[in-house]
Amino acid sequence: MAETVTIDQIKDLIKAEKLQPSDLFGVDAITSDPAVKGYVENETRRAVAGEYAHRKRGEEGFDKTREDLDKKVKTAEAEVARLKLEGAKGQVGGLFEKQKTTRKLTEQQAKFVQARLARFEPQKVEDVEREFNTYLDAEIDECGRLAKDVFGIEEKAADGKKPGAEPDETKPDATSSKYLDPAKNPMIKI
Repeated sequence: MAETVTIDQIKDLIKAEKLQPSDLFGVDAITSDPAVKGYVENETRRAVAGEYAHRKRGEEGFDKTREDLDKKVKTAEAEVARLKLEGAKGQVGGLFEKQKTTRKLTEQQAKFVQARLARFEPQKVEDVEREFNTYLDAEIDECGRLAKDVFGIEEKAADGKKPGAEPDETKPDATSSKYLDPAKNPMIKI
């Protein structure tokens, strides 16, 4: 009778001959085996899941780093803007001195504006001079309004005359009639 060969004997023979499964069967036969298919699918899922998890961790780290960087950039930009405005506020004293002489401010107006100069907050560094001129106009108007409404003082023009006042000269001009001159008209008594 023919002797039956057992699976263990076949395995031992394959090990002794140092054969590979692909030496006995083709690639199609090996990959179509349900045990091999299941193993390959599990390994593929595990590898994909591992890669996905790795990328997700990397993206989370990147997102956190980007958020931190964005916060730092925003903080730095805010600090730069604040420092620029502080530098612009440093120009206000020089602008005020220049405008004080250009506008011929009275001593009271100059003192009033000087006392309230710290209230000026420029909005844009590049428009400091224009913003200061607008601020100065408002402060001078406020000074005049307070002087008139609170203290009852009428504001005088820069040359010492009241705005809209009569001229200083009381002499009639050459076109006036000789009858209006008291020296020439006997009817006018002095």
